Amino acid sequence: MKYLIVIANGLTDDPIAEKDNKTPLQLADTPNLDRLARLGRSGMVHTIPETLHAGSDVSFLSLLGYDPERYYAGPAYFEAAALNVKLDGDDFPLCCDFVILQSSHNDMVMKDYAAGGISSDDANLLLDALRKQIVDVSVDFYPGNGYHNLMVVKNRLLARTGVLKTGPAGPMKNGGVPPPDGPAAPARLTPPDELIGEGIRRHMPADDAHKELAYIVNQAQIILHHHPLNKERRRRGLDPVNSIWPWGNGGRPDLPSFESGNRKTASAVSASSLFTGMAVCAGMKVVPAQGAAGSMDADGLGKVRAATDELRARDAVYLQVSACEEVSLHGNLDDKILAIEDFDREVVGPLLSALEGRNDVKILLVVSHVSSAVLMKYKKDPVPFVVYPARRGPDGTERFDEDILKAASERFRDGPALIQALFKGEL
Repeated sequence: MKYLIVIANGLTDDPIAEKDNKTPLQLADTPNLDRLARLGRSGMVHTIPETLHAGSDVSFLSLLGYDPERYYAGPAYFEAAALNVKLDGDDFPLCCDFVILQSSHNDMVMKDYAAGGISSDDANLLLDALRKQIVDVSVDFYPGNGYHNLMVVKNRLLARTGVLKTGPAGPMKNGGVPPPDGPAAPARLTPPDELIGEGIRRHMPADDAHKELAYIVNQAQIILHHHPLNKERRRRGLDPVNSIWPWGNGGRPDLPSFESGNRKTASAVSASSLFTGMAVCAGMKVVPAQGAAGSMDADGLGKVRAATDELRARDAVYLQVSACEEVSLHGNLDDKILAIEDFDREVVGPLLSALEGRNDVKILLVVSHVSSAVLMKYKKDPVPFVVYPARRGPDGTERFDEDILKAASERFRDGPALIQALFKGEL
């Protein structure tokens, strides 16, 4: 049996009071998702442990079959792996996002964590200016995808203590334990998508280990203010891309091989550098998909073709689609409904057509985590999944939506338990 695991970011949400307490998924027209639900068997799974924050850096690990409380690592290390950036012993990688901040009294507010959807070409112009003009600190910048990029600071103190230490029982509540010969590790740096509409002052790195980061951010803000690209944006009535935001600190990844743990060869198809970085660290074959992480810009049909092609040579293929992530975090309810319908039409429909008549492939479609367009936040709530064909046959589910959570035939405490049940033939 072959396995195709489809991870869909951002599908599930909270009920909307003004829409008869229905969710965007319930309001969307999703004939292909609903067909899959009718053919298969539905369930619910907790992808986010209570001890950890909600986000893709946790749910992706969970759905790859790794216990996040044991294997959580800094997202920036996974990003570096995806970009093939080699790190020396005193290199400290961080996600480096271009953002738009807005003045508010004596603070700055996170107005747009995605810098207005800045293109990769424009982002590269800004990155080049930062490389050339930031002084008195050893830092380099690597292009990722649009607003989302990577920075590497050469600083032995950061490399040794700028981590969120984890262990078998999960992260320490104080953000880390002191190394034998050094200060306590700083806590997790907050991602900008968790700060929408909030003042940033109290979230800026202020401890001794991270004071160099504040210095880099201050220099970057001055450089960006004077950059010709932002002068042109202001002339056109657009918000200037006026800051960078460093985040993604944590320990180095130490993932066991996916193949050795599951006795399955595996590939990953994704436009997300975070997900592909995890796949690289897990020893999986990576098939990059073009497009912006957090959007449906990547060609859905191309992703489906790449995933089904990989099934010829691999036992398991992961197809990760960001789908509705970005519109959720921007609070665009109508756009989220359209994005769900796009996902249904451009990914799920072609997928069912490509695999129709094959009895050697089992499909698991699962939501990564709740992305609430109502709150513009991620949540730790359980998420639905459907598996087809199911060992015990269909369970009478008519629609793929949040109602599955109330009447799920299959229930799993975490992602690793779900993946193991799938590979053991229990689903």
